[in-house]
Amino acid sequence: MCHVGRACVNLDGKVAIVTGGSRGIGRAICIGLAAQGAKVVVAARTVVDESAGSTFERYASGTIDDTAQRIEGQGGTALPVACDITNVADVQSLVVKTLDHYRRIDVVVTNAGIDCESPVPDLDVDLLDRCLAVNVRGPLLLCKFALVPMIASGNGGSIFCITSGSARAYRPGRVVYSATKAALERAFFSLAEEVRPHNIAVNVLEPGRVDTWMNRNGDWPGTAHIPMVQPDEIASSAVWLAGQTAATLTGQRVARAEFGTTWGP
Repeated sequence: MCHVGRACVNLDGKVAIVTGGSRGIGRAICIGLAAQGAKVVVAARTVVDESAGSTFERYASGTIDDTAQRIEGQGGTALPVACDITNVADVQSLVVKTLDHYRRIDVVVTNAGIDCESPVPDLDVDLLDRCLAVNVRGPLLLCKFALVPMIASGNGGSIFCITSGSARAYRPGRVVYSATKAALERAFFSLAEEVRPHNIAVNVLEPGRVDTWMNRNGDWPGTAHIPMVQPDEIASSAVWLAGQTAATLTGQRVARAEFGTTWGP
């Protein structure tokens, strides 16, 4: 899965949780981690594919079982777990099921996210709350519960989230989405310092414009000139981040497009 000429990270024996793992970037990360030896817990709400016949079927299709089957079909190991990242009991259960099945957690990838496109005066309050819950509260809940066994193990580890260029730039109708991604980045930079003594890396990955349902389904003024990459192109940078600890790389916002030049192997 690593690009030719780039050092691959050996994740044999590591256990990784990836949220939003049923499709798009999350699915690509799951498959990439498994290809390098990780046992992957594929977490998402999607257990039934309801995309058939939709305009965006190619981008919106997939379930946690689909991703797990792809991994196992390539000789990897995966555990699909249904999880609504906004539900505290679901997140706790995700961590418990991971520990029951694999006895450890080494890598956490908080990829699940939703868009919230609306001018602020027209913003639906339920959409505001949902966007904050999925994009900010959910990742922090997962870190809260996953860090307990990660710290107790004394083995170090890696946590990283998926951010967006919107965290640093204005786009019409995306004030709330931008705010959630900026908040997530700030939270992860602070978390990196909090868990540095435990040798746990915490980083932020900016994937660029990726050919996913969110980008296909949205109308983003001023972005048409930016080429979209396929989700598979995220895998190498994600795999490398998964292999880091606080001793090697932490507290950084890194761009997939610069992997292998300004950061990485």
